[in-house]
Amino acid sequence: MIDDPRTESLREWNRLARQNAENAIVSSMFEASFNASKPIEKFSTWLLVGTATVAAFFITNADKLLPLITQAGFLICGAFLCASCLLGFISRMYALRCEIQIETGAAVRKTFAEHLAKHQEEEKKIEESAGAWGITLETGIRLERVLSEFFSPLPRWVAWLVNRQLKKHMNNPQVGYLPVIKGLQWQGVFALLQALLFLGFLIAGFAYAAAI
Repeated sequence: MIDDPRTESLREWNRLARQNAENAIVSSMFEASFNASKPIEKFSTWLLVGTATVAAFFITNADKLLPLITQAGFLICGAFLCASCLLGFISRMYALRCEIQIETGAAVRKTFAEHLAKHQEEEKKIEESAGAWGITLETGIRLERVLSEFFSPLPRWVAWLVNRQLKKHMNNPQVGYLPVIKGLQWQGVFALLQALLFLGFLIAGFAYAAAI
């Protein structure tokens, strides 16, 4: 009975329903993971402000610190602080990028769902009228035209990058979430390296001070 050809449409319906539900769950998991960007951003900002404050103290009190940690120790500690600040700025840039992508994606999904619902209502009416005339019409949304119109005022390299990503992940239903996830990962990596470099500054400072 399972292989009965009469149940093929029912089985296909079941498959699509399960697949759509699974994709929706994965999408919700991605969206929930986006919340990690804010705490990482706050930590990175707090550490960046602290590092800048310490660096300013180092510069203004260089004459007093040089006898304590030597010139080599001062330069190494300064290098750790500068590198930590640089990575902090990069982490903040990724945080800003993630925030823009998250807010833009949410707005697009909201408006897209509204327009799609309106189109589906019109589509039913058009198909009913077409059926009455005995003709078949293409009523689906032309995604190629939508993207072409969207990219037309943008620089060509933007369209090239987006099309490259779409072709690369054309079979992945979560393609819209992948750039944000990658950006979130890099944000966390740079924030971690920022913290490790600040820790390296502390270790180097104590080491050179103890060696005197």
